[in-house]
Amino acid sequence: MSQLIRLVYASRSTFMPSERHQGLDPGVARILAKSRKNNAKQQIVGGLLFGDGCFLQCLEGEAQAVETLYAKIESDRRHTDVKVLSRQKIDQKTFGAWSMKYVRGEEVLSDALRSWGMTRFDPYVLSSERLRTAVDLMRERSDSADTVPGEIDDASLSKPVPHRPQRIVSELTPTPRGGQTLSTAPAKGFSFRPWMAGLAVLALGIGAAVIWRLG
Repeated sequence: MSQLIRLVYASRSTFMPSERHQGLDPGVARILAKSRKNNAKQQIVGGLLFGDGCFLQCLEGEAQAVETLYAKIESDRRHTDVKVLSRQKIDQKTFGAWSMKYVRGEEVLSDALRSWGMTRFDPYVLSSERLRTAVDLMRERSDSADTVPGEIDDASLSKPVPHRPQRIVSELTPTPRGGQTLSTAPAKGFSFRPWMAGLAVLALGIGAAVIWRLG
């Protein structure tokens, strides 16, 4: 029987904060989109809390899968100062079907930070009790990003595609009074060429000259 564990770690972001897209910093959106995609494959669930440039992430799942994922996180250049704050065996997962639930630290922890006498979110200095409180808040609060923009790794690329109206004039089939359907679409097998116009003009010119002489 496989052993389930809960691993909680802290890290600092290496990307510079930028303009948010649909409420998400593009750097956080990239990590979140990739986590949700990869964690679901490994049946890992958990939560991600971000604030003041720091991540606090909780991972729950089969021990080997969680440890393998954490090893990848340690080598991820988008993180630095990666440190395990808690690792324990659990009987069951507690984040439901959330492959990675996202919670904004500045919103969720504001009251807790004031009660702790902290002005900034710094997960590295949290006691065991305060760490449990932070994880409980991740678990209890609503997800702040139920969908990631485009669910892609690079949120900065999720720009609206310009709308180009489709050409449908040649496909219209107006119906005259007699009930007979007429189509404005070109006949099959027929292809208009520029030289045809010149030939028609020449024919008209010759016809006009003949009529003039006969008259």
